[in-house]
Amino acid sequence: MIKFNLIFKQFLKNRDKILENKQYLSILIYFILFFIMDYFGIFDYYGQSIFRRSINMYRRTDPLNYQNKLKPFCQKYDKILDKNDIIKLQSIKIPETKDFSILTRKNTTTHQCCEKYSKNEIEIIENISEKIRQKYQNKINKKLYYLENNKATIYRYHGNKSHHLWHVDPQNISEIYNIIICIKKKGNISPLQCKNKAGNEYSIHFEEGDGALFTGGTTIHQVPPNDDPNSERTVLSIAFTSDKKISKNKNMSNNLCTYTEGGNNYINIIKIFLSGFLINYILTKISGINHLSYSFILVFYIINLLIAKYIPYYFDIGLGTARSSSIYNNLIILLIFIIASISIKGAMIFSSYFLISDVFFSRKWVEYN
Repeated sequence: MIKFNLIFKQFLKNRDKILENKQYLSILIYFILFFIMDYFGIFDYYGQSIFRRSINMYRRTDPLNYQNKLKPFCQKYDKILDKNDIIKLQSIKIPETKDFSILTRKNTTTHQCCEKYSKNEIEIIENISEKIRQKYQNKINKKLYYLENNKATIYRYHGNKSHHLWHVDPQNISEIYNIIICIKKKGNISPLQCKNKAGNEYSIHFEEGDGALFTGGTTIHQVPPNDDPNSERTVLSIAFTSDKKISKNKNMSNNLCTYTEGGNNYINIIKIFLSGFLINYILTKISGINHLSYSFILVFYIINLLIAKYIPYYFDIGLGTARSSSIYNNLIILLIFIIASISIKGAMIFSSYFLISDVFFSRKWVEYN
């Protein structure tokens, strides 16, 4: 251990000599080391960096990011399930633990099938899922297929402060259909709200057994707050696809929402934060970016903010995600990075790496639906 400390101290001395009067090179060192880890998938989750997945997940709330992907479809269907089906679904035990709250989602509980379900509960979900699939494919005159790693999920919204504000779902393709069915209603619950092609919002109100079919990845939607503090809104959510090729894609359901179980898997959420903290701490120590002034790093970060917003918006250079991202959205992401890394300088450089990669890295590497 003592020998390692001596070697590391000598390394820092040599690094400082190299960076003397060239401290801006510390950013290059940080980026090269991060690129190597990124390239070899050290922090990958199903083929993509867990940090990039986290950023992309939050960008579902950024209209600038998904504006070219919209093909709205959102329709209500009354009494999709009968009383017996509702009673069976209500018998499924839902955990009391609330989801990890974020800016756009609050006071919810996510119960994702099927790791924590009993055999009987799994059978209920499977039978009702098939009943729903057959009913809806008859209504839209399209064959519907299960996703390879289908994760039927029950969501519960607690009280008037519960919400899931305007967003689109992770896969921005119109061949994936999301089905929401109200399985329990207590008090004055919130509706499902969607936006049409003109951007006008409309509400779908539920009674128990009512459902809505919508393309969540191409339709802007939300569950707004309501005025009843004692309300309880419980819905079953299932995704199907009308494309047989998509149904066989094993990675289609492997998104961050699945990994964190909608915010109810605190262990996996902590893993993401700890990974971000450790990688940034190590790269900051090795690269020496703390020697740079705040003003220099701030100017560098602002330049990257402008690049990430305007180059994809006005030009298709054949690289990156081909998606623009707003300054406001990226500032929120920066704030999250600052909290996770406990380092303002480190967070700005960490964030800048992903801003640059979204514009200039290979499209095959960073693009997403």
